[in-house]
Amino acid sequence: MLKKILKWTGIVVGCFVLLLIVFYGIVYVKTEAGINKVYDVKLQTLTIPDDSASYAVGRHIAEIRGCLGCHGENLATGEVFADESSPIGILQASNITSGKGGIQYTDQDWIRALRHGLGKDNKPLWFMPSHEICGLSNQDMAALISYVKKQPPVDKTVPQKSLKPLGRVLTFMGEFPLLAAEKIDHTATYVDDVKLTVSADYGKYLAVTCQGCHTANFKGAASHSPEEPPIPDISSTGKLGKWSQEGFVKLFHTGITPEGRVLSKYMPVKSFTYSDDELKAVYLYLHQVK
Repeated sequence: MLKKILKWTGIVVGCFVLLLIVFYGIVYVKTEAGINKVYDVKLQTLTIPDDSASYAVGRHIAEIRGCLGCHGENLATGEVFADESSPIGILQASNITSGKGGIQYTDQDWIRALRHGLGKDNKPLWFMPSHEICGLSNQDMAALISYVKKQPPVDKTVPQKSLKPLGRVLTFMGEFPLLAAEKIDHTATYVDDVKLTVSADYGKYLAVTCQGCHTANFKGAASHSPEEPPIPDISSTGKLGKWSQEGFVKLFHTGITPEGRVLSKYMPVKSFTYSDDELKAVYLYLHQVK
């Protein structure tokens, strides 16, 4: 009897291990296919300005769209998303200056990266949220490129990126946003300009960036790590729905919610240089998101 139990236990365990091997084999093949897919895209032609006013606009866009938050104030000392100790893999924001360890991009290379989430080889960039940036108006995109092109070169080499099995499984399951190129409409066209107005429409234009953390429907998510708090619902059904416009704007100046709660360092509101009118527009938009 014991031998029969052990025999069937071995069979069950063996089948389970075999299924895991087959599953991971599928995961590996699928993720490799996504990582190495070569996209055939028609690159837009933009005239990149060289004046100081456009540079200032470009810096503002880089601040509020999260470019500096990820790549660092100098666009070289980027955030470490996962290091050698991480079960996901090794991921660090790139040095996007022209220094040693950085990149040598033409205007078209910048358009390819920002509009399509692709590198110079037309393969997807890793963990680059181009799907949140590609919708910029032509004028805003040109100003952003003008700004990043003019940054002083910084010598900084980041570790080679890699994915561990857990990272591949999460990517396969859609739980880890590794390849933004898969989310982008590569045939889309874009408006020349979006004028700043205190309106929900302009707020929607800006609030795309919020989706990176607060999710596509702005309903929040679980914390990314044990030390982080849960990511809150910032739609009209969350606490924001009870705030006044004045309280929302004040939060970005003080880091304190209308209820008197100090926001954690994981929501560095003071680093976002939104104008009051931009914040009012975002408020109007989020208040209509059900």
